This record gives sequence, structure tokens and C-alpha cells, in this order.
Amino acid sequence: MILIRRLTIGEAHEEVVRIIAERCQGETRITEDGEVTYDPEEPVCIHIESPFSAPMKSSASLFGDRFSEQYQTSLYTVTRRKNDGTDATYTYGNRLRDYPVASLTLEKGGRSMVKGVLDSLMKRCGYLPTGSAGTIEYTGDGNLGGIDQIRTSIIDRLIETPSSRRAVAITWSPVLDITREEPPCLQIVQCLIDKADHLNLVCLFRSNDMLSAWGQNAFGLAHMQKFILEEINKARTKRDLSPLTQGWLETISVSAHMYFTRDQLELMKFFQKEQAKESFKSFHKT
Repeated sequence: MILIRRLTIGEAHEEVVRIIAERCQGETRITEDGEVTYDPEEPVCIHIESPFSAPMKSSASLFGDRFSEQYQTSLYTVTRRKNDGTDATYTYGNRLRDYPVASLTLEKGGRSMVKGVLDSLMKRCGYLPTGSAGTIEYTGDGNLGGIDQIRTSIIDRLIETPSSRRAVAITWSPVLDITREEPPCLQIVQCLIDKADHLNLVCLFRSNDMLSAWGQNAFGLAHMQKFILEEINKARTKRDLSPLTQGWLETISVSAHMYFTRDQLELMKFFQKEQAKESFKSFHKT
């Protein structure tokens, strides 16, 4: 595993780009989608000590402030689906705050009123009568009616039990994602409160574009961490408890990579900045 520990998101972003480029030494890999990548073939763990310290973004990044603000909000808010063919395959906010839930509607099929009542009771207990037929429908995932994991599993749990190790939210839905060509990259987020009353956040990515995506991911996750912190502190204030403070942010990218051909312009900007830093260091020594 490649381990990177930096104070800020901007510094860590430039460091991970440099390390992956050095590790790959110009050797590329072709993905299942035919993309050319630099791939160190090791997970990358990045630990950010102070997520809101400047710089939160590298100056080599091509994404502007307006895009960053829109993106970070989408991580922890629900984006209502239009269901007209223009919706995104998924958003992290929809999976984390409106996680899809399956419901079964049984066909009545001429059953008597008494049997209908019994069937309903059996269904509530998790049993279905022999010969049942029906349809499975999903609520949530932007249509509302799903599970708000950020509220229920993380915020509410840590309000009641600050020492909990179960404040976890997931994005992967096996029924929806197991055969999908574009399943979520971010898989798990988990919050932990340490002995110093810091709210820390750990995030696991199954696949992560470390050049053009990781900086935006980390920026958005830091804001989600802040949102969770503020919601917990509202409850702690009402209970006359001391507020928590924002702690570290850590991302674990199982398949970390950079797109060499697609993102050459951005890659060159990072390289140019790295060369400028090395030149300044050399000048400063003389």
C-alpha cells in the first residue's frame, strides 16, 4: 500500500500524482473500457490532518470554485430524479441519503378477505403464503422513500453513542450495481469520534481517478464531514455537551490510477508545478 500523510488536500493531491507517475515510470495499463492509465497496482491511503486548511485544492487542478461547490453539495444531499432519461446513473448523495429500498406488492388473485388479512400479517413477519406472486419495486435513489444513512446510521448513532464503531454508510446496492457498467466508485464512509472529541472520517473507494477526481472527492468529503459535525453539535449543544471539532480525513483507494491519454493537459499542469517547486528548492539552496 502507498501511504501519504499531508496537512492539506491540495498538498496531498500533488503528492499522489507525483508518486504514481514515479512508480509507473511511463508504463501504462489498458482498462476494461479501453482507457490508458498510469496504475501503481497498489491501494493508496491518503491521510489529511486538516481538511479545511489551505490549500484545499491544487492550483494545477482544472476544476473551478463553482464546480467544486456544486459537487460537494451533491455528496450529502438528495438530487431528485426527473425519470426522463437525463438522470445520472447515480449520485453519492442519493445513495447515502436515499438508499434504495425494495418493496413487494402481492397480487391478490381473488383471495378471500380473511386470507388477505392473514397474508398481510404473514408478510409483516417476513413470510409469504405458498403460491404468492407479485412485483418488486424500489423506492429511494433520488425518488425519495429510501434510507437516509447519513442521518440514521451516522449522525443519530454518534449523538447517542459517541464511541460507536458502527457509524457507517454504503453506496453499493448489489441488485442495482452488480451488472452495471458504472457502479459507484465511493463505497463506504465511516465516522469515528476520538478521545480528543474530533470527528474523523474514513472513506473507501473501489476505484479512484487520483488525477482529475480525487481532489474533488476529498474537497466534497471534507464538506460532508463538516455537515455531519454541525448536525451532531446541534444535538450536543441542546444536551449541554461540549462540541466536537473536525478531525482528520482519510481516503483509501483500492484501485488508484490516472488517465494518461484523456487527461494529458491536467497531468502536464501538475508536472509543471512540480518542476517549478524543484527549481525553487534548487535556487533557494544556492
